[in-house]
Amino acid sequence: MAQRSKKPHDGQVLPPTFGLIKTTLLDFPPLVAAVVFTPGCNLRCPWCQNPGLVHAPWEQTLVSHQEIFAFLAKRKEVLEGVVLTGGEPLFHPHFETLVHDIRALGYRLKLDTNGTFPQRLERLEPVQIDYVALDIKNAPSRYAVSAGLPVDSGVLASSLKLLAERWPGRSEVRLTWVPGLNRLEDLGELADFVRDAIGEARVAFWVQGYRPGAVLDPSHAGSRAPTEAELEAVVAGLAERGVMAKLR
Repeated sequence: MAQRSKKPHDGQVLPPTFGLIKTTLLDFPPLVAAVVFTPGCNLRCPWCQNPGLVHAPWEQTLVSHQEIFAFLAKRKEVLEGVVLTGGEPLFHPHFETLVHDIRALGYRLKLDTNGTFPQRLERLEPVQIDYVALDIKNAPSRYAVSAGLPVDSGVLASSLKLLAERWPGRSEVRLTWVPGLNRLEDLGELADFVRDAIGEARVAFWVQGYRPGAVLDPSHAGSRAPTEAELEAVVAGLAERGVMAKLR
């Protein structure tokens, strides 16, 4: 299977593939999985730790579809799942064609998304995607601080509602706590927003700490990691406001 521009079964364009982690036990537990990266993202999070995936052109660093699918076909007796991440996978209008091809090999699929493409998320049926992880960046009023540009909170709410309606018990919301960008005083607003969107649905909420490294905006390269005490305060603050968050 070559790096194709079109799908033989429907004529739609396959999204580019940027990278491949051949084996992981951490990204799709409890499954043994591979991770496929797609390039491109509509957000400009200054603390983004995959800066090479954000801006085009990517032609010099793309991994061919041939290589991706040859590996997955060869390893399907060992691997159980595939994580589709980015960048932002739903940045690509025909992302579902990649889902179709990988699903046809018999793999279970996990999708990582920033939640800003609810219409494209809605095109994916629960039988196609086994698990969805949505990254929430901040409270709505401060979203641009963490995302690098304004984001319509209604768009995010639509994606959260899709998780609650279509993937209850098979989805999660993730908050990466970046000191200086995220603030304890905004937890009430964030908790109200998430709670209103997902209601009583079984959608897990995980808090994880930012880890310093290469980032999109060099001015944030020196940002520190949160302490364990800070993260515990975040989890406790969300719990007080009705969001049963856990520390990852």
